[in-house]
Amino acid sequence: MAKSPTQSRTIHTRHLGETRYRDLKVYYDKGGMNYWDYSQKPKGIYFASELYQRSSTSAGAIRTWSTGQKGDGYLLVTELATYSAKVLRLVQERVRTHADLIHDILDGRCGTLADLKAVLVGTASSVAAPSQEAA
Repeated sequence: MAKSPTQSRTIHTRHLGETRYRDLKVYYDKGGMNYWDYSQKPKGIYFASELYQRSSTSAGAIRTWSTGQKGDGYLLVTELATYSAKVLRLVQERVRTHADLIHDILDGRCGTLADLKAVLVGTASSVAAPSQEAA
């Protein structure tokens, strides 16, 4: 049975220090109005990076999200006429496989937005990983 397009979108989470986290998400969007700039958002598979702060209270965990943070946003990976579980699964697997590289690109340690897109669509030949300096 095909997975629902509304199931959990989060593929990978990285702790960035103290209470800061980044989620890497992949999801299908049926398109429609983009409420940030009122443009028409196409149907397709999207990648999103979500930066937030998480704090624990006696009532549970609280997430705080702010707009305009470097490395936060979404990107159309593949435009589709109709939902495709196979295409969604392929993009999810690429994010799962290359999560560390994607985080490094989003942090500005290596690569560009074009490199990120190439990783997500599966056409990346190579992206230089950040150099590991000896202590």
